[in-house]
Amino acid sequence: MSGLTYTLLGDGSSDRLLDFPIQWALRTLGIAVESTQWADLGNVKPRPSTLTERARVALELYPAELLVVHRDAESSSLEERLEEVRIATQGLAGRHVAVVPVRMTEAWLLHDEQAIRRASGNPNGTVALSLPSAARVESDVNPKATLETALLTASELKGRRRQRRKAEFSQMRARTAGLIRDFTPLEATPSFAAFLSALRAALVALGRLERGER
Repeated sequence: MSGLTYTLLGDGSSDRLLDFPIQWALRTLGIAVESTQWADLGNVKPRPSTLTERARVALELYPAELLVVHRDAESSSLEERLEEVRIATQGLAGRHVAVVPVRMTEAWLLHDEQAIRRASGNPNGTVALSLPSAARVESDVNPKATLETALLTASELKGRRRQRRKAEFSQMRARTAGLIRDFTPLEATPSFAAFLSALRAALVALGRLERGER
């Protein structure tokens, strides 16, 4: 059997970082990936506005066995966002999995202190970063700001050099995601556990995984 193909539909370009935990989860489940696609709908005319329209267009332009739909929880609950994705993908072809970090994508990058230190450019630093525990990353009100602060603190730069490094946040965030080798600690969070459960169910439905297999 050839490898799995999946398309990731996100809210913004930074959500492409979710490819790292998605592919980690698939590897953990023993699933080879043949190809991944980012559903870039920025140039689609007319631009799809509802989540249902965006999911439909994503499948038309970037067909794949599996559509992974990202939504930040923001001010909504995990359950509300999961239901939103379920309703939006009803009647669409293929299998669909919701990925809903609480509150935003950066929450799933806060558990690996060493990856943050390496991404900051100061891997051997020892200054305290005041990161939440993996089980509490969902309680962080603004994980993006927490990650930025941690990266700048880890760099141990001062003054203008720190300000220049701050302007490189997008690159440092991407490096952090790419340096994380293990997302297992996030299994203690409801959002990541829900994603893994939905992913397993979709893989079983696709005949890629035996029911009950981990």
